[in-house]
Amino acid sequence: MSPSSFPQSLFRLKGSIRDYDWGKQGSASLVAKLGKNAMGPGFSVDDDKYYAELWMGTHPNGPSHLFSSPSTSVLDVIKSNPAHYLGPTLLQKWPSTTHVPFLFKILSIGKALPLQAHPDKSLGEELNRENPREFVDANHKPEIAVAVGEPLGNGNGGGWGEGVVFTGFVGFKPLQEIRDLVQNLPELQRAIGDERLAKAFLDNPTKAALNAIFSSLINRGANSPDLVKKEVLALIGRLEAGPRDILGTGVQATELAKLLVKINAQYPGDVGVFATSFFMNFVKLQKGESVYIGADEIHAYLEGDIIECMAVSDNVLNGAFVPQAQAKQHVPTFLSMLTYTSAPPNYWALPANVYGKSKTGKTRVYAPPVEEFVVLVTQLTKGSDQTERLDAVGGPTIGVVTKGRIAFTVSSSQEKEELDEGGIVYVVPGRDITVELLSGDAGEVWWAANSV
Repeated sequence: MSPSSFPQSLFRLKGSIRDYDWGKQGSASLVAKLGKNAMGPGFSVDDDKYYAELWMGTHPNGPSHLFSSPSTSVLDVIKSNPAHYLGPTLLQKWPSTTHVPFLFKILSIGKALPLQAHPDKSLGEELNRENPREFVDANHKPEIAVAVGEPLGNGNGGGWGEGVVFTGFVGFKPLQEIRDLVQNLPELQRAIGDERLAKAFLDNPTKAALNAIFSSLINRGANSPDLVKKEVLALIGRLEAGPRDILGTGVQATELAKLLVKINAQYPGDVGVFATSFFMNFVKLQKGESVYIGADEIHAYLEGDIIECMAVSDNVLNGAFVPQAQAKQHVPTFLSMLTYTSAPPNYWALPANVYGKSKTGKTRVYAPPVEEFVVLVTQLTKGSDQTERLDAVGGPTIGVVTKGRIAFTVSSSQEKEELDEGGIVYVVPGRDITVELLSGDAGEVWWAANSV
């Protein structure tokens, strides 16, 4: 099927699955569970394999294709008629593009991702110009993560609290919290490796002083990992030997000790064990809660399933939880790009609101402060609440079914797709769409849209 013979307003997509080793294994992964309908009948789950990410979009590292014609990429379809598939309003804003302006994902996380940050536009252009093989696009990568899936740890939130379905590290803790930890932990001071910098931070904990001690720690992890590993393992040994009040008393101290042991078990002696636990906010999300992570913001997801959306980019700089060769290459830029924003966890929270283009109130919107995308969720229940109608938007929309069997109908043309869990659909700009639960007690569709 040629793209030029495919002027439809609604069509099914075949996604792309990534198998990074931090993903969940086999059928425990939400990505794997959705794989058959996301990828097609040729997909089967290998329980020895890790299924980390399902990509939906046009990025060259994981492009989507037509489900009915797997050799035809969505990018080729768009190129055949950009005004139809992207919309004139989007093309007026970005005249040269043939890409969907966002990259939509589902992530299933079994262990900590690399400690990372994504570049702003200026840095993205620079990285792409200097090293196009590693940084294949020239874009920035602000992103949001919405917690989905089931409670961690056999239904008890993994010991992190009732209803917790996702954990991760986002941004730097408030400066005074970091100061208290540096002051009370000789192993952390030795890992930082510069008494003058540590004293300056303890005397006056500013953003600049935070930059200095954190940079010293991460640089030593990249260039002298054995020195840092010695201190990480020394502290872990003290914690395991007891008493447990090394980090203080109370729930927060107990949680911190648990984090240190958990992360060290995943990456023994890595500098990231100290960098995440002592410098960064530990975020625990219940289902439907979300965080927004702007360009140049530090983060490292730890466990759980999320819906993720970002500007169409795969650019990332890593500072820890990666091989030493990569750390040494990335760390100078990684440290120089960070905002060093220091705030409580709720600084990064992104609430869901009523979606203005929902006709029945069954769709909510997560709207970050970016122009490329919003994320929506439509939730239906069997009976009187099983249908939603969404008004047209000016840009493209991609949806993925995560619960139930769903019928999608474009009102103007009566084009229709019926999809089970994992099915992915593309809606062109300027089309109203009706969403109906056909079977199952509940239906759920997650969408990424550019509303321009």
